Amino acid sequence: MIAARITLDKRGFRMSFQCSQWVDIHTHILPGLDDGPKTLEESANLAGYYRDLGVTHLIATPHYIPGTAWSASVPTILEKIAELQQYLQEREIYINISPGMEIAFHKRLPEQLEAKKVLPLGDSNHYLLEPSFTDATDALFPCLDTLLAQGHSIILAHPERIPALAKNIQSLVLLVGQGLKMQVNTGSLLGKFGPESQRVGRQFLDLDCVHYLASDAHGVHARRPPDRAEWAILETELGADVLERLCCINPARLLAR
Repeated sequence: MIAARITLDKRGFRMSFQCSQWVDIHTHILPGLDDGPKTLEESANLAGYYRDLGVTHLIATPHYIPGTAWSASVPTILEKIAELQQYLQEREIYINISPGMEIAFHKRLPEQLEAKKVLPLGDSNHYLLEPSFTDATDALFPCLDTLLAQGHSIILAHPERIPALAKNIQSLVLLVGQGLKMQVNTGSLLGKFGPESQRVGRQFLDLDCVHYLASDAHGVHARRPPDRAEWAILETELGADVLERLCCINPARLLAR
């Protein structure tokens, strides 16, 4: 377990949560695969941001949307990770990047899981699933129910940002009781996606339905990981024990599977 102790960072922020122990399970750090970095240099800039926080491990989760340009294959993602790791090592940026995908919900998802055409997070058996921002939950909820009944381990990406899910919170609570896990964006809790996402994210926390906090980082400017001042805000609002569990302990257990 990570020790919770009061420390001052170099800028004087009082913190007991050690953000250096954070394992970010949702990032768009790989270059040229989606709306994240376009070049290796941009990816390295984001990796350097993590390094400056002391973070040493994250999971690359490029969008996987079948039928679009954002649908890199498993071999392509693994090649991109190897290329980026070499690029970072040459620049003395030591970050361990595990493979993954942010898989868009679609009707053929069960088939693709069975055929292993999509990547889980790291070496785990957990898949990061992004619900549609525009569709109703008519197809999503029955599919989740089926996948969970079949023994698949599903993590729902940023449900607090999905309007249809915000209207069906009790249905999500029931699915969590069946084994569904949920990942909330740190940016949502900081108000970066608007007051509604912030409210719903905090409601999920109050209902004890959140298993992971992650950045969903796309770069060092827009949609970047929290800086030290923002971590201090999150600690004040949520508590060091909550951050430790959702940012460090649960992700570490995920990667240890």
